Amino acid sequence: MAEHRFLDNVSRRKVLQVLAGSVGSTAAVPFLPEVGAGTTHTHSLVEIDEKSSPKFFTSPQMQLLAELAEIIIPTDDHSPGAKAARVHEYVDEVVTDAHCEEKALWTKGLAAVEAIAQCDHSKGFLQLTPEQQLALMETISRNEQHPRTLEERFFKALKDTTVKGYYTSAVGIHQDLQYVGNTYLDEFPGLHASGA
Repeated sequence: MAEHRFLDNVSRRKVLQVLAGSVGSTAAVPFLPEVGAGTTHTHSLVEIDEKSSPKFFTSPQMQLLAELAEIIIPTDDHSPGAKAARVHEYVDEVVTDAHCEEKALWTKGLAAVEAIAQCDHSKGFLQLTPEQQLALMETISRNEQHPRTLEERFFKALKDTTVKGYYTSAVGIHQDLQYVGNTYLDEFPGLHASGA
């Protein structure tokens, strides 16, 4: 599947290069409250309880978030997308702890996406064809650099949080970026014992 314009027609690795200044900090985001104060790590499929219910969003909102995030970072032949990385659960965690204004942006933004889908196609977003979904997302992303409307501000928040959530997940780090972490070396190939 081709990359969508939401990543400005660059590969996922290029996105990470753009974020290079914050890669170290995003890879060490304190995420799950049960880990304990001061502990930093990535969120992963193992760490998020399979039976967890949404903390802030409703189940229908979570389904919509999952689909929107997948449109931004879709599954491709290199690695799984945002849905497999469970970015929607990351968003739920982030918004749960957000200020009232930010919570309102997310809930009103999701409602606006549904309203646009209903107005244009007389269907909810999840009932649209993939082409219709993509066209709607392209419409609300047009002024990403200078968002003015609710839908544009929502898209910017959605994209930013999706990218951060994806690249702090096990899927994003290990499968997409193929990061293996610190590994033990029997010997360091750049050093050789001297005759001393």
